[in-house]
Amino acid sequence: MKITRVLGIVSVVFLLAACDAQPGLEPVIAQEVAIARVDPDAALASKVERALGTDSAPLAYGVEVTATDGKVELWGTVDSNAVRKRFEVLAAGVVGVKSLTSHLKVDPGA
Repeated sequence: MKITRVLGIVSVVFLLAACDAQPGLEPVIAQEVAIARVDPDAALASKVERALGTDSAPLAYGVEVTATDGKVELWGTVDSNAVRKRFEVLAAGVVGVKSLTSHLKVDPGA
């Protein structure tokens, strides 16, 4: 609980710092700037999640995104080959993705 609270406070501080550093930025963009300053891998994973549409809802299909030095990995289960392929193509097309490894499994009941 304390770690979550501290992380929340730190996030707000970075968001405010980004807004001060870049006047006129929308809050979402300012947050991206703040995240990029803190952890470029987290920023890239966040960009991929948005491209997949998994950032606003509880991760669709339980798909998770990890990023390390531009290398993105997709993890989880989807309900069809078409969805798996769509996620792979969308993720690979995100600016900053140098390589993509998909660990997505297909389960028609997912």
